[in-house]
Amino acid sequence: MDTTTLRRFATPLVIGSFMLMAVTGVMMFFHLEAGIIKAAHEWLSWIMVLAVGVHVSMHWRSFSRYFTQKPAVAVVGLFATVLVASMLIQGGGERRGPPGGQMQAARVLLNAPLNQLAGVTGKTVEALQGQLQQVGLNASDANTSLEDIARQNQRNPVEVLNSVLANQP
Repeated sequence: MDTTTLRRFATPLVIGSFMLMAVTGVMMFFHLEAGIIKAAHEWLSWIMVLAVGVHVSMHWRSFSRYFTQKPAVAVVGLFATVLVASMLIQGGGERRGPPGGQMQAARVLLNAPLNQLAGVTGKTVEALQGQLQQVGLNASDANTSLEDIARQNQRNPVEVLNSVLANQP
């Protein structure tokens, strides 16, 4: 591809990929992960990386002038510091899955068919099916596990388990 063609597409690629990353990132932040939002955000971010690389290389002269300005260097330095810190500092934030010792118990519950899970939870199969249907999950077969129900409904298995364990007697 020649320089003129790259120059013509560099900025639109950056703009388009930024829109995609911004919208999918905000949706993920607010846990509005419908469809393939997370996969689109993770995989299509490579387009943004490539587009920014092409854009910077096509506009290197203008880009390099920013490094002669103290405020610009300070902003870039701040973000570089945050980046390094985010990789070094141990996260103590929210986890999506169960903590270490509970993982085996969660795995057993996720793989148990609904008719066996009903006995563990103290609910009837029909009550479990009703709970799952209330959160938009198809769970008509009592011999199906929560893992299978999650896969069939394209949902996170731990979230499905949490919906069943909610409101325990």
